[in-house]
Amino acid sequence: MSSGVVFAALVLLLDWHAVDNSVSGQDRDYIPKYLVGVPTMPPLPHRNYQDEIDFIQRVQHAVLNVAPRNEGLPMGSSREPKDLFEARKGLCFDRSRVIEKIFRYAALETRHISLFSTQQTGSAMRSLATPGVASHAVTEVRTKRGWLVVDSNDPWVSLDAATDPVPMSSIKSSADRREHLEWSKPLPNEIYKQPFTFVYGLYSRHGRFYPPYDFVPDVNYRELAQNVW
Repeated sequence: MSSGVVFAALVLLLDWHAVDNSVSGQDRDYIPKYLVGVPTMPPLPHRNYQDEIDFIQRVQHAVLNVAPRNEGLPMGSSREPKDLFEARKGLCFDRSRVIEKIFRYAALETRHISLFSTQQTGSAMRSLATPGVASHAVTEVRTKRGWLVVDSNDPWVSLDAATDPVPMSSIKSSADRREHLEWSKPLPNEIYKQPFTFVYGLYSRHGRFYPPYDFVPDVNYRELAQNVW
């Protein structure tokens, strides 16, 4: 078999396993159910930064209110807005998916983030390869002032004391003691406070959150390309 055929087969395999983060027709049916009582964000020409922050926080609260029970949706099954809405439960990897879909529905740019503690392993690669290491899934959304982290388990967003957005890279620098940050609200999760690594576009290491539900990691390659290692 030629190297070209092998390469083409590999590309097709990876494409088949790629996580689709577009907003589907079913999503468009269910997302308005989350947004009952949430004011529509003004259109771009008239939108300011505070409009964005208000909308982002209301969406976060809406998803937490719809799915307050901390119980993950089963592996090997769908975890889209419809599923979370009907189950009324979820964990960080479930809620972050829905938060991202709602932001995209509202024409906001997002990227999915998986965090892994390096406190015990001392290495990013070891943490990525170690089952059971402390981890978290959150969302970054682009605002007029830059990327903002939106937590998926607590009503916290990464606003500093001046209410400016703090990207995940700066949170990591703070955890590594290379940058000092003053927060608008205290950090909600210990994983933000101790050394960690993070990966854009990695939705799971085990491959059982998104179709075809097998051993190949769940990845969105457009988001993965934004990592700088």
